[in-house]
Amino acid sequence: MKKILWLCPLLLLMLAVIGCDDKSKDDDKNLGGQLSETTWESEVANYPFLANFPAYEGELDNHRYSETMGMLQYIIMDYECEESVKTNYCAKLEAAGFVDEGGYGIYKKTTAEYDLTASISYVGSTLALSLSANPIQ
Repeated sequence: MKKILWLCPLLLLMLAVIGCDDKSKDDDKNLGGQLSETTWESEVANYPFLANFPAYEGELDNHRYSETMGMLQYIIMDYECEESVKTNYCAKLEAAGFVDEGGYGIYKKTTAEYDLTASISYVGSTLALSLSANPIQ
């Protein structure tokens, strides 16, 4: 039960970030084409830090890129998907060396360039996935 309660604020935060869009800043470089169809390969070309994460094979229709105080973040909301999408992506993260130390869906890994974090939750047929990279100074 604690896991579910902890994930609810994370999901709400991700929904708020995706849902709050300042149209005056609506350019593809900052928003990553938030409501446009795209492929993982084209997003990796636009945002090379994503190459540090396993490819996401779900829908990328609702996504957002941001950079805040040096941290790079890419958020995906995948609506109307099965829970197996989450399970499969978690398995891909683990196979790629990411570790979920607390069992809360927050996977971490350090490379020579970045401290990487993948936060994933699934509620009511919606998957929220946040991929972030903090450059190592």
